[in-house]
Amino acid sequence: MLSMAGGFGKRGTSAAGRTVLVTRKSGFGDLQPVDGMHIRGPDQIEIDLNRLLYTRDQSLNIEIKPLDIISVSKAEVVYVTGAVNKPGGFVLEDRPTMTVLQAVAMAQGLTFTAAKKSARIIRTNQDGSKREVPVDLSQILKGRAQDTTLLADDILFVPDSTKKLLGQRSTDAAFAAFTGWLIWVH
Repeated sequence: MLSMAGGFGKRGTSAAGRTVLVTRKSGFGDLQPVDGMHIRGPDQIEIDLNRLLYTRDQSLNIEIKPLDIISVSKAEVVYVTGAVNKPGGFVLEDRPTMTVLQAVAMAQGLTFTAAKKSARIIRTNQDGSKREVPVDLSQILKGRAQDTTLLADDILFVPDSTKKLLGQRSTDAAFAAFTGWLIWVH
């Protein structure tokens, strides 16, 4: 049925997640769960998508009946924003977590003005509230601190350093003034 539906989205926020849910109003009768299958209720089972696709375990490839509903979970995402070269959402394709260094690498590194000591993870709690977890990227990059694990829907925020930003702008302004002076003199 998955093939007949056209397969899965491969990239971006529409990528397939890690599970397939099959809902059957009449229930699953005497279906015995196997490794890679979890019974979520009398009318719903969850199947590990990677095991289904890559192990060729026929016991996971259950028969689909009329009126069954098949849902493929959406891939989970980690977000990176702020002073990085390519901010965005990065899909956790085949793993449940990603480390801070992996996320920074996927965002193509930090900008020159990044405040490495002031980065933070913005995480949503079960009750919907948000909390911030400080991250010292300079220590992680030097191997002096443990690489922190990001979870699905975490936001890694790397702020700009005010000093570095002002220094860069001052340098740009001085260069523009000097170039203008050179043009005016000649």
